[in-house]
Amino acid sequence: MATPRFSIVIPTYQRPEGLRNCLSGILALTAPRDSFEVIVVDDGSAVDPAYVVETFRGDLDLTLVRQPENRGPAAARNAGAARAVGDYLLFIDDDCIPTRDWLERLGAHLGANPACAVGGTCHNSLTESLYSAAQQMLMDYLYEYYNGDARRAGFCPTNNLAVPRRSFLELGGFDTSFRFAAGEDREFSARWTAHGAGLVFVRDTPVYHQHVMGLRSFLRMHFHYGRGARRFRRQQSGDSVHRRFEPGRFYWGLIVYPFRRTSAGEASALCLAQVLSQAAHTAGYLREILGERSPSG
Repeated sequence: MATPRFSIVIPTYQRPEGLRNCLSGILALTAPRDSFEVIVVDDGSAVDPAYVVETFRGDLDLTLVRQPENRGPAAARNAGAARAVGDYLLFIDDDCIPTRDWLERLGAHLGANPACAVGGTCHNSLTESLYSAAQQMLMDYLYEYYNGDARRAGFCPTNNLAVPRRSFLELGGFDTSFRFAAGEDREFSARWTAHGAGLVFVRDTPVYHQHVMGLRSFLRMHFHYGRGARRFRRQQSGDSVHRRFEPGRFYWGLIVYPFRRTSAGEASALCLAQVLSQAAHTAGYLREILGERSPSG
């Protein structure tokens, strides 16, 4: 059997230093260089990231794809997938750094789970930041809530996801109606599994997240998550008011989760951040509903 080849796809927007760190991490991978290509997709950044990409071109099989307008990460990932030639697509974000054996571990899981998509974890590198820590706590909770059966996972984020390229293209890729980095991963996970394909969650293949956040950017991100959640729910179940939110136990579990994972003092701050995140999420959800009902929406 021929050795599979991988295509690493990185959407990027306005993060040249994050992209540099990500590419440095890929350069440090222990996998053979001829086993993978790297495709960077610029999603309409104000400053062309070519000056970053060029510093790695001699060391990596590297392609830069440009989208003239900011169309969102779903469209950027699709553009990268369309240029890819590997047997598998490996998606990572421009603010994430893979472990040195990331590709080999994903390759092993893909080999053990033919025709499946495989999603790994994402760990926060900025532990001193309350909002980055709160975001990590939320992700840990979502991993636990949706992926209780790791071999039948319900949700794998796109910052650490591997899929067979042909199956991905046949399914139509990511839904580009999700213009923000919010909801497109849930929609893809749901559509992938609805078509009978397996989704496997693995904890031993992390990437490390370096997303600097303050209160304003934290709330803005969760506002967009709310908008994406509304779009996802509407696609899944029409306009039913009974399917707008998760059951109450989901939200209660989210609020108390920090107290299960850390000291009381730190947990209180993280709990407050989670409450704020859900308030912003709800505001985004309602904003999307109002947009649907307006004449121009």
